Amino acid sequence: MKLALSLFLVLFLVACSSTNPTDVKQSDAQSIKKIEYGIIKSSTPVKVKGEGGIVGAATGAMIGGLLGTAVCGENEVAGTKCQDIGVVYGTIGGAALGYVTQAFLGNHDGFQYIITLDSTQKDIAIVQANDTVLSNGERIVIIYGENVRVLPYEG
Repeated sequence: MKLALSLFLVLFLVACSSTNPTDVKQSDAQSIKKIEYGIIKSSTPVKVKGEGGIVGAATGAMIGGLLGTAVCGENEVAGTKCQDIGVVYGTIGGAALGYVTQAFLGNHDGFQYIITLDSTQKDIAIVQANDTVLSNGERIVIIYGENVRVLPYEG
């Protein structure tokens, strides 16, 4: 039971994270986005650090609370049911573990791109989590939406 709940937490958090620039959310489909064209001036490998959030903390708290009910049953400790104490500590510990796990699973390799825009000939910097590098001198399209995406462009 404990193993199944822990596995569920990890799989749930992994499913929530995607860094591939060709993956789009349903809310991005069939909506107008601003685009710009440019050339990759330089690309530098970076480590994109994950961030914990409410999803990981809430999921961890729920699982920790459920596991806390199985700790020691109806026995009393200092005038309180041991099970109640287990639920409180399990919820707090689960929330902390869920938050940290979500942050850890959000770690990705990526690249910082310096891009010269066609429209202004000015340089901009964009960090994109992805393990496939865009080459210096490569023609790209920048798609602005909820997230900014940089993709190769042949046109």
